[in-house]
Amino acid sequence: MSPRKWAAATAAGLALVSPMAAAITAPKAALASEAGEAGEAGEAGVVLSEGPSNFLTQLGYFEGTYRIIAGLYLGGARDLAREHMELSHHAFYEDIEPALDTYKAPGFAGQAAHFNTVVNEDAPDAEIEKALSAVLEALRATADAAGASPRERLMSLHDLMKLAAAEYEGGVEEGRVEMGMEYRDSWGFYESARSRAQAMAESGDAVLAQAGRDVLGQLDGIEALYPGLTAEEAAKDASLLDVAAGWIEIIALRQE
Repeated sequence: MSPRKWAAATAAGLALVSPMAAAITAPKAALASEAGEAGEAGEAGVVLSEGPSNFLTQLGYFEGTYRIIAGLYLGGARDLAREHMELSHHAFYEDIEPALDTYKAPGFAGQAAHFNTVVNEDAPDAEIEKALSAVLEALRATADAAGASPRERLMSLHDLMKLAAAEYEGGVEEGRVEMGMEYRDSWGFYESARSRAQAMAESGDAVLAQAGRDVLGQLDGIEALYPGLTAEEAAKDASLLDVAAGWIEIIALRQE
């Protein structure tokens, strides 16, 4: 994915740009290019699954970004939340439009545009939480439209964790957070995978619920790699991310 800046979101332009779009200045556009290049370098070796799994992973790019922005905002770093929204190089609505058509998925442009608006308008925390909840629910409905099998859902979790590992490597050097955006993106991918695994574990389907619990067991302890979204220091050894990804792939392959 080539680096692209967030464009100003309008009702007419939502079909063409990211639904989280926000206007950025020329200096920030240059920073976005640098951030994009760094992120792509970290992800260069990650081969993603195809079919419904790939669609779920693509939605994970959005989910992770929304979770990061909300986490920063609710943690008091409102300006950094808006900066992350402006400079993010992952989630662009145009990239998923073909899949939305293929799966006849409802999409989430309206909810995402509202989320973008309340963040930019410096809304109270309660409004941010409500907007985040709405966009995450719309993302779940969009993902459900793909009709992914348990194996496909698990392979997407595997892909998200591989992306988390790649971003961590790109953002953290010898325990120092050198690229804050990449470090935060790593957390976003991890947190999206963890949340999805939790939802699986709470499923009424016994097989799916067991798979979710198995994944959560492999993710146990990984949160310690992320002492905070604005941290300047983090763990030197993030091999747990790759190990977890490997085990999740095994869990996926056990599914019929």
